Amino acid sequence: MVELKNLNKTYYLANHTVEAIKDVSLTVNDGEVFGVIGYSGAGKSSLVRCINLLEVPDSGTITVNGTAVTWEENGAFKRLSNHDMKQVRKKIGMIFQHFNLLDRSTVFDNIAYPLKYSGLSKERIRDRVHELLELVDLTDKIRAYPAQLSGGQKQRVAIARALANNPSLLLSDEATSALDPEATESILSLLKTLNKRLNLTIILITHEMAVIKSICHKVAVMEKGRVVEQGDVYSIFAAPEQDITRKFIASQSSLSKIGAIASSAHRLIDTGAGSRLVRLQFEKDVVGDALISEVSRKYNVNLSIVLANVDLIQGVPLGGIVAVIQGDTSNVDNALTYFRSKNVKIFEYAKTDISEEV
Repeated sequence: MVELKNLNKTYYLANHTVEAIKDVSLTVNDGEVFGVIGYSGAGKSSLVRCINLLEVPDSGTITVNGTAVTWEENGAFKRLSNHDMKQVRKKIGMIFQHFNLLDRSTVFDNIAYPLKYSGLSKERIRDRVHELLELVDLTDKIRAYPAQLSGGQKQRVAIARALANNPSLLLSDEATSALDPEATESILSLLKTLNKRLNLTIILITHEMAVIKSICHKVAVMEKGRVVEQGDVYSIFAAPEQDITRKFIASQSSLSKIGAIASSAHRLIDTGAGSRLVRLQFEKDVVGDALISEVSRKYNVNLSIVLANVDLIQGVPLGGIVAVIQGDTSNVDNALTYFRSKNVKIFEYAKTDISEEV
């Protein structure tokens, strides 16, 4: 569906240059929801805008639906002509953070706008708008104006408009960032439904890991213009390799509160003689096993749970427990070895580890 190879984009400003995209390569398959996450200025919006040439990269290859949009030829950078790019864009929809609706036009006219020059009859345009309104559950707002809509409803109108020409690819640039939590959940649920019902490929730009967890199949993490980590979402959550990825995951996990508890010298994390503070990570089928009680009995150790959390990622559980384990040193060692034999990942906190998380 979408393939990027060695993509680069630099902005030349009055007093300095900004390398927005640096040697980025990634592949998005048909029917995937592919997330791109990064902090502000990471280059993620520039990346997605290059896909439909709203921004023209300096070098690299972009292929969309089997069509080369940019390429290298005899050592020179080439791109599609504006005329040919119009044909490619017909199969690419795009939604933005601030909706970009026409304030003086009704919901009907906003959705119909991309169809006005498509050659369709007025009757077919009317039928298509009604189809789209039903798809986004806004049939009762057909004569309303944007000022009469909530933020979530405005974004639904923007989604309907982006789908007007039956695109196979939808680009979402921070589409939920301006919405409240309830509206965000509603829009993500709609996008998930559209992905399944229409086999719609979605590239979703965000700075929120909760959005990635909720809807995406794969994710690329960007930092300072580069993709520093990418893979399927479950694997990234279970075993993040980069510091920035760990920070994103910690930002929406209750297990990251261990630092705050440590800073208040809470009794629960008293790691005196014979006590060790550990984080246990339970993946997939292991989540439902009664390992804590089994290990306590089998190895004569006490496990005091400080924090616990279970995430569902694409319907698959990922569990974590921060606990104090107490007992004879050899028993504790054997207990941790047993956990590992059951595919439980273990991270043991030293005092410096706790202070770094505060």
